[in-house]
Amino acid sequence: MGKERSEKEKVGGGEHNKRNMFVSCVVMNSCAAELKLALTALLVLCSIATLFQILPSRFAISASDLRFCISRITTTTTTTTTTTSIAPLNSSSSTTSIAPLNSSTTASLTPSPPSAQKEQVAANGAIKRGFNPYGSAAYNFITMGAYRGGSDTFAIIGLASKPLLLYSKPTYQCEWVPESSSASNSTFSTVSYRILPDWGYGRVYTVVVVNCTFSEAVNGENSGGKLFLEASTSGGGDKNFNITDRFEVLNESPGDLNMTLFSSKPKYDYLYCGSPLYGGLSPQRVREWIAYHVRLFGERSHFVIHDAGGVHEEVLEVLKPWMELGYVTLQDIKEQERFDGYYHNQFMVVNDCLHRYKFAAKWMFFFDVDEYIYLPPKNTIKSVLDSLSDYTQFTFEQMPMSSKLCLSADYGRYYRKWGYGESWCTET
Repeated sequence: MGKERSEKEKVGGGEHNKRNMFVSCVVMNSCAAELKLALTALLVLCSIATLFQILPSRFAISASDLRFCISRITTTTTTTTTTTSIAPLNSSSSTTSIAPLNSSTTASLTPSPPSAQKEQVAANGAIKRGFNPYGSAAYNFITMGAYRGGSDTFAIIGLASKPLLLYSKPTYQCEWVPESSSASNSTFSTVSYRILPDWGYGRVYTVVVVNCTFSEAVNGENSGGKLFLEASTSGGGDKNFNITDRFEVLNESPGDLNMTLFSSKPKYDYLYCGSPLYGGLSPQRVREWIAYHVRLFGERSHFVIHDAGGVHEEVLEVLKPWMELGYVTLQDIKEQERFDGYYHNQFMVVNDCLHRYKFAAKWMFFFDVDEYIYLPPKNTIKSVLDSLSDYTQFTFEQMPMSSKLCLSADYGRYYRKWGYGESWCTET
């Protein structure tokens, strides 16, 4: 019995070992199949990667193409899942996945227009200006400022697409909307005309000054209102349609309008409108320039400096005392660099300054910070301007400050009583 039991135990032990071996073989065969599949997939990926390396550049697949393919796969998968789902139609998952095109989900994907940038006074005392684009691609119009020229006229300064103005005939129309419906003057419009100060210099964008003159006084009751500009492309590159952008350019709150501004004595005798400052300006030269011209123009003068990237910390330290004394207003216009125009959009900047401050000074000057007004002995800026009081605008002829910068052939050909380069002055 013991022997038989022993044989059975051996047999039993043999069968147990066979079962273990069978299970192990099944497990190993299953693992081997999965391992083969993984190795095959890895081989295919490596082959594709190698193929991409030898393909010409025109057959390259960009990241955007891959994202597009992935999005198509995701969309197909979502659609298939929704179609084959056995959930009831009124369930939350199905309703969300098959929402109609005009649902709130789709509407939330539509980008909303950015809010208009407002002027802000920075911590350093500079007035940070805003530039608000409207339209698409090369923007239809980019506003810098809009200002009153009287009781019935306005000026809107900005940029517009140079190709649009070159190959089409865009039109501009102004509309005044009173703040209160009880105002005596209802909403009315006027066809405006445009002025192109830098025509021939413009690049992607060119400067446009739109004049809006209404047939009657606007906001005469000082009850407030808004000025809108309608900029129409008049076909542009496609003559079959016309696109019109309508946007607010000026908002007058009730009681804000001061009509005496247009008839009272100006605050300053002389106001300087500076060209955009950029690059590595020397603070020492700026200190000399501002001190010289403050002394030349006197106490009833003011200087508007436009920073296009040139007023770095050292230059700001030079201007800060003059800003605190009320002689200098610093405007941050670096944002305009986004819009490709001639010479840091200089023509737009100086035209904005002209219309913004035209009622603040008797004479306005336009020249650069590397130029100086020179007056011979026994002359003052007042005596010179009084002698030109019959004119509304005059220019100074350029005269180099150093004989080393002059050509000997030009000696004696320049009138040397006074002058400075490429600049002009206007009476407001």
